[in-house]
Amino acid sequence: MDLSDQSHTGELLRDCIQQVFDEIGVEKFGAVVTDGGSNCEVARQLITTQYQHILNLRCVSHCLNLISGDILKHNFADKIRRKCSTIVTFFNKSHRIHALLLKLINDKGIQGGGLKSYVKTRWTSVYKCTSSVYYLKSCLEEVKLLKLYENFKLIN
Repeated sequence: MDLSDQSHTGELLRDCIQQVFDEIGVEKFGAVVTDGGSNCEVARQLITTQYQHILNLRCVSHCLNLISGDILKHNFADKIRRKCSTIVTFFNKSHRIHALLLKLINDKGIQGGGLKSYVKTRWTSVYKCTSSVYYLKSCLEEVKLLKLYENFKLIN
C-alpha cells in the first residue's frame, strides 16, 4: 500500500494490518512484529487487545541494529569501521583495481565474493564489511604490491 500521503498513526497501521487479516484469515497469525516506533507499538497493542491469540512482539533484528549502532559510537569501533569503509570505497571507485582484486580472489579460490559495503541501517553490514577486508587481506596486499610495481615501471 502507498501510505506516503497519510499520517502513519497507530490506528492507520492497525487498519492496514486488519486488511491483511481479512484477506488471509486472522487465525493464520500468531504474532505482530514491528520496530519500536510509538505508532507501531500502538498498532501492535490495538491488534493484540482485539485478538488475544496474537502476540505483541518488537523486532529483535531492529533491537540488534540499535545495539550495534551504540557499539559503533565507541571511538575504537568507529575508527575500524571507517578505515574498512575507506578501503571498500577505494576499490569500488576504481574499475581497474576492483577488477584486479576480483581476479586475485578468483585465482586464490576465496569464497564469499569481494569487499562488502557498510550500510548504516543494516546491522550485519558492519560485520560483513570488516570481515571482508580481513579475509581478503592477502589479496589487498598483493594488489598494493602490483600497483607499486606498475608505478615503479612507469617511473623507470
